[in-house]
Amino acid sequence: MKRENALLRLSTGIAEAESETDVCSAVVAGLYDAALGYDFVAVLLVDQATGDRVLVASEGWKDAPPGLRIRPGQGLSELPLLDGRIHYTPRVTEETRYLPTRNEGSEADVPILANRELVGVLVVESNRPDAFDEDDLKILTAAANQAGIAIGRARLLRAERARADEQEALRATMADLAGRLDLGTLLKAVLERAVRLLGVSHGELAIYDAETEELEIVANHNIGRKDTTGTRMKLGEGAMGHAARTHEPLLIPDYREWSGRSAQYAAVDFHAVMVAPLLIGGHLVGAIAFMDKDPARQFGPEDLRLLNLFAPQAAIAIENARLFTAAQHQRQYFQELVDNNPVAIVTLNEHHDVVSCNPSFEKLYGYTQAEVVGRNLDDLITTEASRAEAVRYTKQALEQRPVEVISQRRHKDGTLVDVEVLGVPVIVNGKRVGLMALYHDITALLKARREAEEASRAKSQFLASVSHELRTPLNAIIGYSELLGEEVEELGVAQLGDDLGRIHASGRLLLSLINDILDLSKVEAGKMEIHCETFPLAPLVKEAAATVGPLVEKNANRLVVEGAAAAGTMHADRTKLMQMLLNLLSNACKFTRQGTITFSVSRDGADGDGRVVFRVRDTGIGMTEEQMGKLFQAFSQAEASTASRYGGTGLGLAITKRFSRLMDGDVVVESTPGTGSTFTLTLPAVVRDSAPAGALGGD
Repeated sequence: MKRENALLRLSTGIAEAESETDVCSAVVAGLYDAALGYDFVAVLLVDQATGDRVLVASEGWKDAPPGLRIRPGQGLSELPLLDGRIHYTPRVTEETRYLPTRNEGSEADVPILANRELVGVLVVESNRPDAFDEDDLKILTAAANQAGIAIGRARLLRAERARADEQEALRATMADLAGRLDLGTLLKAVLERAVRLLGVSHGELAIYDAETEELEIVANHNIGRKDTTGTRMKLGEGAMGHAARTHEPLLIPDYREWSGRSAQYAAVDFHAVMVAPLLIGGHLVGAIAFMDKDPARQFGPEDLRLLNLFAPQAAIAIENARLFTAAQHQRQYFQELVDNNPVAIVTLNEHHDVVSCNPSFEKLYGYTQAEVVGRNLDDLITTEASRAEAVRYTKQALEQRPVEVISQRRHKDGTLVDVEVLGVPVIVNGKRVGLMALYHDITALLKARREAEEASRAKSQFLASVSHELRTPLNAIIGYSELLGEEVEELGVAQLGDDLGRIHASGRLLLSLINDILDLSKVEAGKMEIHCETFPLAPLVKEAAATVGPLVEKNANRLVVEGAAAAGTMHADRTKLMQMLLNLLSNACKFTRQGTITFSVSRDGADGDGRVVFRVRDTGIGMTEEQMGKLFQAFSQAEASTASRYGGTGLGLAITKRFSRLMDGDVVVESTPGTGSTFTLTLPAVVRDSAPAGALGGD
């Protein structure tokens, strides 16, 4: 009856035990009962990492070393672990496996199975040899079975609690990281959380720079004396570089012996290392590494499982922070551009109310930002006369039709400001949310322009007046020189005839120059008129070629005319066209010696339609890009030395350019130094009788 009560207490104790250690203690306490008569009871559990049997609980040996370890290959208690059966030794001293301890009698060693896995041994000893019978072995087997069930249950419960704790720790970690958007703070927090979660003493975190294809250490935890922050590694370099390149985690039992060790970490004394890439899908964000100061610490599947749970969430948190930081930097960059822009900038919502403005806007109109935000822009800076126009422009910009106009807007004090206005819609994610208006103060510019135009008109009027006054006496000089020339010829005084010829030629040259100046001043003053007529081109081309004949022969050149017969007719100002052609031909003759000048005419389209193209191509000295840049400017030649060497005033090509624009055409040049130049004059086949003011645009 006493034994039955003892066994009942044993079963009850095992059933009430919660932890693995409690189960072992309950088994030992229940069997070490006077009613059962055992002298020593112990439970040893197997250390899965080393295979050692570790003493967890015992009774009957007062001097039992705490945490006693028995290595594989030693002691009788290993026998059940080898075959999974109970082993009874009637006389322990007769066995070679016997380890001299407290007992010299008999011993029963019973395997403990938890979830079909051998997890330990129940050791029961008696001081007497041959002390155990069949009933004892049955009792011990039953106790070991109950212990195995209870240990399995405790381990499952511990695993579930551990997983729940892990999930809660992971959830809390991710909640904490998700709330951090400052990248620097987040990176440190990620590493600290990971170190605590895995229970290690050392860690490093690197982020991936896609531009350089390098990893950069951005945070470390307890990595020796050297601060590794800022260290950069190529893909494939060291443990983190290897994990980043392969996109796979890496477990290294002893980093000191690992062949892939980075030279940058040659002085670091670590043993086991665990590394994992930080990935979002296939996109590499960085890498994280862990080490521990305990040489016996080895990373296993459980550590890797935890890391695989943590790493993807950490990668997402880091990437979110990076994107947020980049967005903040970009926002700050554009805000600096707006705030420091000399142009007044204001943003409006769809109701035309001001959302924000920059300091230049405040300066231009005299309002502070606090005074304008939330108010209708047109109420602030327009007059009654200009309000309707301004509202129309605002609506136009909101309709995604950009506005670019010159107008006037009202200052806070009521004065008017000349401004160039640019309005563009603001589109976010395909949705129109407002518009941005830019105001460039052009008051000083318009004033300077008006003054320049007035000065130009005064200059042109002066030149026209002076030229007109000079033409009358020049015509008289030219006329009298011709009359005197005839009289001298009749008198037979040849010497006087040569002198009068030079006077006559100089007068003609001066008259031509005055006519050019007069033409140029009329064009710039907007008073030049064109008188169009319809005429055949072939006679015009022939006349132009004949006129420049003496200039061609002067420098031993050859003139080739092409396409005149098929050129057809043209409706234009014949006189001005002739003047343009003579300017181009005389220019080619001047800068070509013993070469060829080709004068061609063609047309694009039939008679009465399309454009007529005149080309003058020479084999002369040619020009550089810089020289061509100032070719059509009045009183300018390709080089300063050109006028002294070849002569000329630099007006002919400038007048040609302006006459061509006056007739809705243009003249362009192509040239290569030392090879020659080609001037192309293109005009409409039918020129309008009056050209619009815009046709006089600058070169």
